[in-house]
Amino acid sequence: MSSSIAQSAIANLKEASLEDVLYIPSQQTYDAREGSYWSLTPRLSPWAIVQPRNAEEVSKAIKALVKTDGCKFAIRSGGHMSWNGAGNNIEEGVTIDLGLMAKTTYNPETKLASLQPGGRWTNVYADVEKHGVMVAGGREGLVGVGGLLTGGGLTFFTCRDGWGCDQVVNYEVVLADGSIVEANDTMNPDLFRVLKGGHNNFGIVTRFDMKIFAAKNVWDGSIVHSKAVTNEVIEAYVDFQTKLVDSPDSHVLAMWVYMPQTPEYFINVVVTSLDGVENTKPFQKLLTVPGQQNITSKTIASKVAEFLVPSGRFDSWLTVTFELDERIIKKAAVLFEGLMEELRKSIPDSNFSISMVFQPLLASWTQHSVAKGGNMLGLERIPENCVILIVAVEVETFELSTKVSTPALKAMFSEIGSYATSLEKNVDFLYLNYCGDSQDPLSTYGEENLKKMREASAKYDPTGVFQERVPGGFKISKVKI
Repeated sequence: MSSSIAQSAIANLKEASLEDVLYIPSQQTYDAREGSYWSLTPRLSPWAIVQPRNAEEVSKAIKALVKTDGCKFAIRSGGHMSWNGAGNNIEEGVTIDLGLMAKTTYNPETKLASLQPGGRWTNVYADVEKHGVMVAGGREGLVGVGGLLTGGGLTFFTCRDGWGCDQVVNYEVVLADGSIVEANDTMNPDLFRVLKGGHNNFGIVTRFDMKIFAAKNVWDGSIVHSKAVTNEVIEAYVDFQTKLVDSPDSHVLAMWVYMPQTPEYFINVVVTSLDGVENTKPFQKLLTVPGQQNITSKTIASKVAEFLVPSGRFDSWLTVTFELDERIIKKAAVLFEGLMEELRKSIPDSNFSISMVFQPLLASWTQHSVAKGGNMLGLERIPENCVILIVAVEVETFELSTKVSTPALKAMFSEIGSYATSLEKNVDFLYLNYCGDSQDPLSTYGEENLKKMREASAKYDPTGVFQERVPGGFKISKVKI
């Protein structure tokens, strides 16, 4: 550690009485926290890691770091975003790691669940199910509460209730000057609105108070298909999504997967009946496509505990949105296979993994958002039913990621985008939590929402701490339009 700024930052954090939750390189806890990132890509070796235990200590940490001239910092909840510079870690700076703020509580009088930002969804669901209730949160157990909800939050329940951020009725937020405020319909309502999808631009959320509903067992599991029935799966998926608006208690993820040392990809269709109804009508066409079925009754907590995506490698993600159209999905499937073959030629022993996931984005979801006060995503501008596509590539080395897999992935997405545009089916929306570093999701939120976010940033962070001193993530000040 050679930087005088680093030394000053650490001294100021110690002076703020945070020494017992402050870790520097070579300390065991520092190494453990760096090693706990889901992906290798954001393991960046900051000058120090500070782990506040409550909002007051978050306030102390912000004040200490802002006081340190030239010191930049990152904010980590779960640390699941996988690109270098996503905002959950930093190389030349200090990481505020919210991992000790992971508690979930339920108040039966207010019927609200209060979630701290460092919680993981697998634990959140287990905690709320003890009370017979459920919240609309993440679908992968290791994803953190804070990142998912400030990025919008696709959930199992989006079709029925709206985005995860739409379920938040109050935020506790630490602002750039260290003040701790509440944001809801009546207190700081402009801040309340922009936090719904506005990412890390306005402060550090230290508590999310969320609406609940009754917990139910779900009928859930996988149908694994071979490559031979690709077209049949796509046709069945399109049939499912076409009818989904009338069956909002149904959920499907259609996943193309290639794993190391396998001769070809397979398709894993994950079906979930949120009311626990077996063989429910919306799944009928999907269930008739030949494949290995493993579908049972379970709780959401047990489902998510089973669905932990392995990593420990270097990751590249990209996403795109297009209107529901069978031709585009089939084109993407062809390009997926092309990507697989290209990487096989370039990567020794074919030691890489690819996953491609299709999931619905319905026009009707906007109604849920509007009914709950609106969010920042700007989807009211999109009147058609759409598909959100994400492709993720995992490789063994940083060099392979930057020189091989990421360029190949970008080329694939360029072709998908061009093809969707040729059909007049491309959609100007990027789901922030799926974006890579070359994408600009905030620019797709619409001019009105951009204006609201800029105004809120100027009001609640007038010195631009979360624009300049927190450089990671997607910054409202750097939106290209």
